[in-house]
Amino acid sequence: MSGTERERAESPGLVPALTTFGAFAYVGWLLFVFQVLERVSQVTASRAAGVWSQRVETLAFITFMPNLIVIALPAAAAIAATTLAGPTQSLELAILLRLVRWSATAMAAIAVLGVVFVIFEDGTDSLGTIAFRLGGAVVCVGLAQLLLAVGRLSPGG
Repeated sequence: MSGTERERAESPGLVPALTTFGAFAYVGWLLFVFQVLERVSQVTASRAAGVWSQRVETLAFITFMPNLIVIALPAAAAIAATTLAGPTQSLELAILLRLVRWSATAMAAIAVLGVVFVIFEDGTDSLGTIAFRLGGAVVCVGLAQLLLAVGRLSPGG
């Protein structure tokens, strides 16, 4: 029995615990997104910007660097559980891994959309704002790539 197999045999409850935590953390992220979507639906036009510009700005809030920890928690749990589970990965864990990856990809797209709106409204005068939003997009793409690589190593990959 190799060291990795021994570790898996010694911690049978860790993978389901990580999967459960990841699922709860993902639901927490979804509730955060629903709260942001409620704000998006309440946006009205103003003198400073159009309604769609303000809606994208509000939605892009989920992709700001400080807010990425909310999606990183379920991602970390799914990655750890998938790595520990090896060939014994459960369906629930496979689903969690993919949901988090798809969510990170969607967040990257939202961040890029936010950058496009900033460029069309302010041009390149707002380089700090553009860099801040691109930072979120880059982290989301990196997270999605990591989740994809881990998913490919799993039995369903």
